[in-house]
Amino acid sequence: MHNVLSSEVFPDQRLPVAGERLELVADVAPHSHAFFEIAVVVAGRGTHVSAAGEVTLQPDSVVVLRPGEWHGYTDCAGLVVRNAYLGPDVFGLLSGALVPGGRASYPAHPAVQQAMRLLEASIDEPWTLDRLAALVNLAPGYLVRLFGRTAGISPIAYLDRLRAERAAGLLIETELPIATVGAMVGWHDPSHASRRFRATFGLSPSRYRSTFRP
Repeated sequence: MHNVLSSEVFPDQRLPVAGERLELVADVAPHSHAFFEIAVVVAGRGTHVSAAGEVTLQPDSVVVLRPGEWHGYTDCAGLVVRNAYLGPDVFGLLSGALVPGGRASYPAHPAVQQAMRLLEASIDEPWTLDRLAALVNLAPGYLVRLFGRTAGISPIAYLDRLRAERAAGLLIETELPIATVGAMVGWHDPSHASRRFRATFGLSPSRYRSTFRP
């Protein structure tokens, strides 16, 4: 499954906002994103496919996807959508947004934006907090505080979410063994992979595959 990176969508990484109008005349293979996507149907019909199942689309239908989630389109009949793409840190840039617990977020520090992009681009790397902090030239503790202000979670928790969402796409769209899927996203211990996946989705990898696989 292709993972669309922020660098492929945003001409200027300092302003991670973009949009486009798409006319879908054929099925769109499942793919995942490293950014938020909001798709509004303006004409035609089709079916949206994701881990949540299949949803029939018609004019004024809206699809919202978080970074890392996979989706695709089938049965397209004159389907026209307007897409808005927002970087995972854009809400921090805009400020005033809320993070879990009801705290107001702060404008994203450039180092946090860089850290997010590094994690998105190489989720299978053996990341540690010390290594990530060194790459963005911050002390580990300070990076954790800045990351929490912007995303409401720690850098490693953010990485775990990215890995779980990428693994979910692979479980649905491939026949790869679960242990192989875990290794591909950076979880080389199957037991650890299962625990981290369950912490995100509330299901084991095998149960997730059997439940959501078409």
